[in-house]
Amino acid sequence: MITCPGCETSNAADARFCERCGAALAGPSDTTQLIDPAEASLVTSGDPVPVDDGARQALLDLARRELADDYDVDREIGRGGMAVVYRANERDLRRSVALKVLPPGLALGASVVERFKREAQMAASLDHPNIIPIYRVGQTASMLYLAMRYVEGRPLDSVISQQGALAIPAVVAVLRSAVAALAYAHEHGIVHRDIKGANILIDTSGRVIVTDFGVARAIENASMTTTGSVIGTPYFMSPEACAGKVAGPQSDQYSLGVVVFQMLTGAVPFHADTLAAIMNHHLITPVPEITGVRKDVPAPLVAVLKRMLMKDPAQRYGTTRELLVAVDAIPLTEMERAEGEAVLRELAQGSSVDSIATQKLPPLADTMGIVAAHDALLRSTERARRNRRRRYIVAAATVVVLVLYMALRTRANAVPRSQPTLPPVTVATTPPVTAPSPPAITQPAATKPAPSAGDDAQSRRARAARRRADSIAAATVAPVDTTPGKMRIRVLPLDAVLYLDGRELGTGVVIDAPIPPGRRALRVVGQGYQEFDTVLTVVPGQTINLGTITLKDAGAKP
Repeated sequence: MITCPGCETSNAADARFCERCGAALAGPSDTTQLIDPAEASLVTSGDPVPVDDGARQALLDLARRELADDYDVDREIGRGGMAVVYRANERDLRRSVALKVLPPGLALGASVVERFKREAQMAASLDHPNIIPIYRVGQTASMLYLAMRYVEGRPLDSVISQQGALAIPAVVAVLRSAVAALAYAHEHGIVHRDIKGANILIDTSGRVIVTDFGVARAIENASMTTTGSVIGTPYFMSPEACAGKVAGPQSDQYSLGVVVFQMLTGAVPFHADTLAAIMNHHLITPVPEITGVRKDVPAPLVAVLKRMLMKDPAQRYGTTRELLVAVDAIPLTEMERAEGEAVLRELAQGSSVDSIATQKLPPLADTMGIVAAHDALLRSTERARRNRRRRYIVAAATVVVLVLYMALRTRANAVPRSQPTLPPVTVATTPPVTAPSPPAITQPAATKPAPSAGDDAQSRRARAARRRADSIAAATVAPVDTTPGKMRIRVLPLDAVLYLDGRELGTGVVIDAPIPPGRRALRVVGQGYQEFDTVLTVVPGQTINLGTITLKDAGAKP
């Protein structure tokens, strides 16, 4: 296990980013340079609040002093990227609350303050049994805070970290409650955008509660999100979120699908050493088949999960209410439902239950090597193209020669031949005789001379030449396969524009775009960056994965 230095959550030994707050745990020293802040603003839960013991105690003392009129602040119970959460007692109403406090240093940032207030406003507008209720938002001399219901229980990520894969009835119970909460939020115009196990709480009665709307936004108001921003926690981000595109309700569906996959297998579908590799997996790598890891997953649940995890948001559920209907249709007996609720209560109280056996996830492809593989394919197809071109040139030249030959033969046959000249006939004269003249002899009519053997041979050769020309011509105009190929590509910066054969193809990320077969010119243009130009050979019916292409600064050497 690896303990996150930011929020102190226990993570799997091979984890590279905290499954709760998204902070980097290990890996190459240049991990944070994979996405330049000028190219894409990565917002997970933010950079973790420092956990120095002295700073921790100083912040706790400050909260106790400045909130003393309304709350008795007890102790710290959690921290994320932008805030610290304390357990406290509200003096007037004598109830336990969770106080989410924005420290003085972070409160100086206007964007952070706006985000904090937005969370309070959005969450407070939602009244649903599976959404954390907000009681109050306030401000002291040096900090912002909001008071919410205190949940006696555990976050789902902590449960999975301890228990591993969960029983099917427990998985369906969590899924059903989380989908109900999201359907309600989506119908009220709010997208969560950071669904993960750390933001799904299970209380000691077995109730599932969705919390932390810190990066939520109104569906119809995209002004809060800059184009090209990347928002979420890496392991749970949807492909469109990885691409920096505006996230809709289907983005929450995908993130919840990752949580369901994690509940069923004990692990998220995509692990990698770098943030860029994780995002590439979300964009182009197929999700591992759940039935290959766990055999007892019912077919209706498999179908629901598969649709939630589709790469294209248009192929997920049209509305989250439709998803809820599909989840309710998963067959479970009353006994199984009761069993699922009982398991959740046990786990929320810190108890362990029987473990579920699963198979190991299959290894993932090296997404960062896709470009190199494509280059090798491109070279191979280019050689094949040159060979085909040479064959076509030889065939065309043969046709031209034959056509010229036939034209010359036709012209020669069209010239009229001169008639043969008969030699003169010499008639001898004799002296007249008295004998009776012989009867007159009638000469036969002149006839056309028969063709010679040489002419017949020439005709046969001409006909054979015509047949060969027709055969070659037919071969050179054989039908061509016009089945489109597909292309997947991600470009940094994410606001760069992609052009194919001079036609705009998209911005930032293109997934499975249909491309006509043949040689295609790809050009990528980003303001302040050098243009990227290349030539692709698109094979009918095949997909080209270009992975991630990073444009160079305009001032950099080519």
